Amino acid sequence: MREPLTWGLPLFRLFGVRIKIHVLFLLVVIGLILRMALAETQAIAWTDLVLFWGVLLFVIVLIHEYGHVFAARSVGGDAREVMLWPLGGFASVDVPWNPRAHLVSAAGGPLANAILCLVIALVILAAGYWPNLDPFSNPFVAELKSYRDGRIYTSHYGLRFYPSENGAMEESPLRPWERGMFHDFEMVPRVKMERAIAPTWIVWLHRAFYLSWLLLLFNLIPAYPLDGGRMLQSFVWSRSDYEQGATIAGYSGFVMGGLFLILAIAINESLLLALSIFMFFEAWRLAYWEPEARGAFGYDFSAGYTSLRFDEENEPQTVRKSWWQRWREARQARQRKREQEQLARDEARMDELLDKIARCGKEALTEEERRFLERMSARKRNMS
Repeated sequence: MREPLTWGLPLFRLFGVRIKIHVLFLLVVIGLILRMALAETQAIAWTDLVLFWGVLLFVIVLIHEYGHVFAARSVGGDAREVMLWPLGGFASVDVPWNPRAHLVSAAGGPLANAILCLVIALVILAAGYWPNLDPFSNPFVAELKSYRDGRIYTSHYGLRFYPSENGAMEESPLRPWERGMFHDFEMVPRVKMERAIAPTWIVWLHRAFYLSWLLLLFNLIPAYPLDGGRMLQSFVWSRSDYEQGATIAGYSGFVMGGLFLILAIAINESLLLALSIFMFFEAWRLAYWEPEARGAFGYDFSAGYTSLRFDEENEPQTVRKSWWQRWREARQARQRKREQEQLARDEARMDELLDKIARCGKEALTEEERRFLERMSARKRNMS
């Protein structure tokens, strides 16, 4: 409970990965539902709010995180668990200590969102509509332009009226400004108008597309720990070294945090303010902590525990350390302890599997056990 980033509730296991949901994810979802339900501008049904923020968002974020999981496995790594939290989620992955593996692992999440967007867009196109690529549009109104008749169709929350396709006429009462022109009439013929309502299944497909598209664009922002920041770090690392990549990604995070802070103040948005503060903190942590303690095991947004390489220099202290230095060293000590405990558990499990092979043969291993042994072998080669 000392690390706030580990405050998660276990849900289930899928594809050999433990799924947890962060307490903040639940709090933010509840807050978003209440904010939109109590808004005076437009009333949204509770069922739609719960399905959108509570169910659909969960599924889209989970798909994003499994993109990281499968990407990590494609480069010889694996994942232990996925934590879903307000900014999406983060997969605790174990990948080889090289920039390519880290870049592929970081790109897996946005790639999963891109594939999902492509599939949904093709279905929407087949139904006769253009996908709405505007990330600032209202997903509950769900404006979709038809390429068949040029009309913009919406959900029942939208108000789009068009003349009847068959040109039908109807009698309607005089409007106040028309009474002087048609004083001899109480009713006048008018062209019948009708609302352009999109089918419900198309509306919800659009909402899934919207969330996946928004998550894709958001995670491409070059600010750590977003995927864009991690990809930037890996790219610079491939052309220099890890510390330089961490520094550049950290400075990029400072810039993006400043832009989000300006935007939050300009539009009076508390969520953007919290996001900007988080970006500042993570940028500072990455730029100034990572060179000293790279690869924090657990939920420190590092790349995985094949990066457990600490430069332990026991230099004598000539002055009393500040409370901040003592807190940071204690935090790093807890991280190292967790890493050592995990390594000990992995070594014990490897011994059990080797004993199983000696007794029953390699064919007795499950697929997950084979991947575990391959991962341990790769780790030993990297650390040798």
